[in-house]
Amino acid sequence: MPRTAPADVRRDARSVVSAAPRVLIADGAPATHSPLQPLLRRAGWTVLTVASSVEVLRAVRDHAVDVVLIDPELPGAGVSGIDVVRTLKGATRFRHLPVLFLLRDDRTVPAGVPCEGSLALDRLSEEEIREAILAALVHGAVPDIVREIAAKVVPEIAERLIREEIERLRSEHGLP
Repeated sequence: MPRTAPADVRRDARSVVSAAPRVLIADGAPATHSPLQPLLRRAGWTVLTVASSVEVLRAVRDHAVDVVLIDPELPGAGVSGIDVVRTLKGATRFRHLPVLFLLRDDRTVPAGVPCEGSLALDRLSEEEIREAILAALVHGAVPDIVREIAAKVVPEIAERLIREEIERLRSEHGLP
C-alpha cells in the first residue's frame, strides 16, 4: 500500500520541507525517470538524475539532495540500488536522508532494507506519487526539527533541574 501524508501533514508540510526540494532519481531506465521529471518539476522541485549506483553516492555527497528515488536493481560496478541504500542508511551523515524505492511490475521493497517506502510507478497516480514523496520529505525533516527544538529546550530544562537539585542539597544540609 502506498504511503501518503495525512491531510494535516500535507497542509503543514510546506513549512517543514524546503521551498524547492532537490529530488535525486536514480534509475538506469529513461522510461522511468522521463515521466517523473516533468511531474516533479511542475511541483516546483529540482530534479537530478543518475543512471548508476556509483553516481548516486557522488550526487548525494556533492549536492544538497532532500530525497532519493532509486531503482533497487540499479546497475553500477557490481553495486545495486539496494547496496547503495544500505550504505546511505549506514552512514551517519545520510542516515536521515529519505529514500523511496522505484518499483514496477508488482515488485515489493526488498526485505530488511531500511527505507521510507516505495513508489509503485505502474499503480500510482501523479498525485499519489507527489504525496508519497512529500511524506518522505516530512519524515526526513523530523530529526532536524527535533534537534532544533532540543537545542532550545534542553538547556532551559537542565538549568531548572540543576537549580532544584542545588536547593534540595542546601536544605538537606542546612546551607543558606
